[in-house]
Amino acid sequence: MSDYAGRTFEYVSKAELKPAKEQVEKLIRDLQKNLREENVTFDPKLIGSGGKNLVTRVVGGNTGFDFDYNFVIQKDADLSPKDLKLLFIQELQNIIENTQYSNVSNGKQSMVIKVVDKKNSRILHGCDFAIVNEYNDDDDQFNQEILVRNKTTDVYTWNEKPSAKNYTYKVSNLKANGLWNEVRGEYLKLKNNNNDEGKKSFTLFYEAVNNVYSRYNWV
Repeated sequence: MSDYAGRTFEYVSKAELKPAKEQVEKLIRDLQKNLREENVTFDPKLIGSGGKNLVTRVVGGNTGFDFDYNFVIQKDADLSPKDLKLLFIQELQNIIENTQYSNVSNGKQSMVIKVVDKKNSRILHGCDFAIVNEYNDDDDQFNQEILVRNKTTDVYTWNEKPSAKNYTYKVSNLKANGLWNEVRGEYLKLKNNNNDEGKKSFTLFYEAVNNVYSRYNWV
């Protein structure tokens, strides 16, 4: 069961999102600069709801809101998957020292940082960073793989990640036809009905886009 069972979500205003996003983007720029000295480069991509002003949080909750970024690897200095992720964590930890951000958490797929209001025992906002590779296969089909850590064995591997087909085209078409508010409504409905499945926000975002798109029988 999802940790959010029985809770209600609301959208976070642009005015509240802007300073948090600017803080995160400053950290990312510093991370790029530091890693460049290690011959590692990446392209940061804000994914899912964060890039579309659809960020939500639990009404009256203490978990705040978060952003999701993919760090698309450009150069990896021939590091192993484990050494690559640990280097990212080390450099990110160095950058956030003496800031309001908590220590970097090494999750299964993501590196996680949070701003915690200790006085009021609540999280203000957080950010998940995933390391990915993107490439076209022999059939010129786009593919993506994500760096994954097995917490039991502490083995790090690259795993194929399913991509959302025609996602960019669908979003552009929906906006051009004045249907973005319908997408916003559908996404919030899916978030609030996500009690038992515990799906990730970016998965629900793709579902919202596909659901609204299919209502109009577009091919």
